[in-house]
Amino acid sequence: MIKSIFKTLVLASCVALAGGAIAATPTGATSVSSEQQGMHQWQVLGGKLILINGAYQDVLVYKRSLTFYFESKPGEEWLHAPIIDGDKRNAFTWFSISQGEQTVADAAVVARANSVEVVIAETKPRVVAPISVTWYRFTEAGDDETDGPAYFFKKTSVTTYPANAKLTVEQVLKKEVAAKMKK
Repeated sequence: MIKSIFKTLVLASCVALAGGAIAATPTGATSVSSEQQGMHQWQVLGGKLILINGAYQDVLVYKRSLTFYFESKPGEEWLHAPIIDGDKRNAFTWFSISQGEQTVADAAVVARANSVEVVIAETKPRVVAPISVTWYRFTEAGDDETDGPAYFFKKTSVTTYPANAKLTVEQVLKKEVAAKMKK
């Protein structure tokens, strides 16, 4: 009887794991916020993009982190996939920023059948200020990007919400993700 229950539990666990693996490959659009801790993965560019969402915490600081890796073939090395700003600054791990109760910068990931994008919303701390929104798309380095990583997130657009809109970073991020998921 115990053997039978054990086999049933093992089978149920395998089915649950397989279902999770299938869910990680988007057939439509999916999103992951910086608050969804753990490993997330998507099939893109002929390989697997892996996101590790974590957190850093000490007595004074709490911030969430996003680190991306790309595995071109099963069993190959996991290559860092940095977020690259226009001036070629690499962010191997991106961190959210908060001051007190205010979120100053946060990010989310939107995955669709053929692309994965990161959106970062940020503002200035402790003042009513515009909120800048920057989108980055996961891409493979081309002929004009030979001196850098093989795979990275390339800036695709920047939008600014005016300060008089009186929106929070969280509200803007939610609005941007919802709009992208509808496309």
